[in-house]
Amino acid sequence: MTKKRDIFERLALREKVIAMSRADTIRTLDEEHQKISAIGDKLTEMAAETQLKPGTTSMMALRSAKHYGGKISEQVKLIESRKGFLETEINDEQIILSQALIRKNRAADKSRQYQQMVRDQKEEKADTDVPRSQRHAVTKA
Repeated sequence: MTKKRDIFERLALREKVIAMSRADTIRTLDEEHQKISAIGDKLTEMAAETQLKPGTTSMMALRSAKHYGGKISEQVKLIESRKGFLETEINDEQIILSQALIRKNRAADKSRQYQQMVRDQKEEKADTDVPRSQRHAVTKA
């Protein structure tokens, strides 16, 4: 049979579950941020490659470079925006995670204090109760 948990211990377990879910969320966001950063790096490389080389170029090459350069630039801006959003989300989740861990630690401390108080009360009650053998001796006299 499982022991009965006090309210503080339950609260600590609840906060631990919240912290674990926040950690999973942070891990997912971080993975997405890394993928987006890698794509941004590739797009930056592509933008550098599509720049026109000095020398004679045709009108078609100029139009093509402008078109693709514009598309790549648009995607780089979109990626930078997404990276900024992900960084904000990661920071927010880290704050929530740290708050949950603080609440968990406080609840665990309160649980230990409560359990110690209950043990002390039991010991005090046991000390104040007159043992049976002493009770019989007092009634016989």
